[in-house]
Amino acid sequence: MFLCQAVVAIGAMLPVIANAESVTGHIDLVSKYYLRGITNTYGNGDPLGNKFADAPESNRPAVQWGADYAPATGFYAGYWGSTINYSYKQLGDSYRDRTISDFQRDKSIENDFYGGYVAQFGELKLNAGLTYYYYLNGTAANAPETKLSISQGPFTFMAQTLLRDVVWGNSGDTYWTAAYTQALPYDFTFTSTLGFYTYQREGRYVGSRDTATGTACQAGEAFIVNGCFAGGGLKSSAFRHLILGLSQPIGSTGLTWGAQLIVGGQNRFGVNQGTRLAGSLSYGF
Repeated sequence: MFLCQAVVAIGAMLPVIANAESVTGHIDLVSKYYLRGITNTYGNGDPLGNKFADAPESNRPAVQWGADYAPATGFYAGYWGSTINYSYKQLGDSYRDRTISDFQRDKSIENDFYGGYVAQFGELKLNAGLTYYYYLNGTAANAPETKLSISQGPFTFMAQTLLRDVVWGNSGDTYWTAAYTQALPYDFTFTSTLGFYTYQREGRYVGSRDTATGTACQAGEAFIVNGCFAGGGLKSSAFRHLILGLSQPIGSTGLTWGAQLIVGGQNRFGVNQGTRLAGSLSYGF
């Protein structure tokens, strides 16, 4: 779980836990923190008005950590956290105060609290859960998200739907993933994840109208957090990413190294995302 979660997304591939009776934890160092394949920008224009407060979540090494509890009943709960390289608080405040430009002050820390239930029918696993994203210094980013998945063998199909308008999405946005995981010789593990998004076009922080002032954006513009910017229209859906990952434990040290190739798709404005490499080093306990 650490590799996909660490460098790709806020809760993008939360664990599908079953048949376990344990509490486990991890602490990770990642080279970059990319959110669900977004490597360039959340926005649709240049400049956006929120310089130094845009994707990726961290364009420098980030520290991440987490813990999971999985009793034998099928219920599970967990927590995941990460440092972020800008302030969701300042970004949210800029929705009301357009003079704000210091997005490096009061940097946010992401905290994901999640839980759910896994039911198993032979080789088929059904997972229903909820994640709450809470950001230290980031009230305009806090929101719950549902999770539904089905797994069989190495394949997992998942849908995660946002339930509140936030600066990084609209209520109703759904992130769809199809993942494949395969054990390889010499303790290597290969993962691949296709990501796709369906979007709600209008929300408090993203849409065609500045809901703080009621002003409609001009033709060819879209509103994102702190203004209407030209450069792309609003899409109802888009291919988000292809992620190819490889990981391997380092002997009996408790450490695991990982590497990912993120092939970028498009964001909600149709802006192409770049292809990037990312690495991680994780200690599990």
